[in-house]
Amino acid sequence: MAHHTPRRVALLSIHPRHAEALMAGTKRVELRRTPVRDDTTHVIVYATAPVKAVVGWFQVEGVDVDSQTGIWNTHRHVSGVTRGEFRNYFAGAARASAIRVAAAHRLETPLSIDAIAGVKRPPQSFQYVDPASIRWLFDDGAGRALTG
Repeated sequence: MAHHTPRRVALLSIHPRHAEALMAGTKRVELRRTPVRDDTTHVIVYATAPVKAVVGWFQVEGVDVDSQTGIWNTHRHVSGVTRGEFRNYFAGAARASAIRVAAAHRLETPLSIDAIAGVKRPPQSFQYVDPASIRWLFDDGAGRALTG
């Protein structure tokens, strides 16, 4: 396998604008009200309507959890959102989190959500999936992924 072996994999539902920015490398963090576990190594990106498909994945560099101000000050230049969008998204949240992207990989052909074993519908926010059941997704030899 060409990429680090996945240990904990999260499937995230992401608005298409943000999914595209992640795949293009212009957005280097994925902001979340609820953090993924800090041992998450890979994130599968499901682009919500109108795309409704798995469009790629990324390796996780790390997960930061802090105050809203702390996350904004640290990641605003790579967040892909305006200050107003950031405030609206985190309104009422005690903490904010940012998943740092190490390397993003766009799929050559987007996949239906049911291609991910054990997943029947897109998660509301995110869910963990069995790394062993989706190793093929991270394998460049499968010919399915193109580096961002």
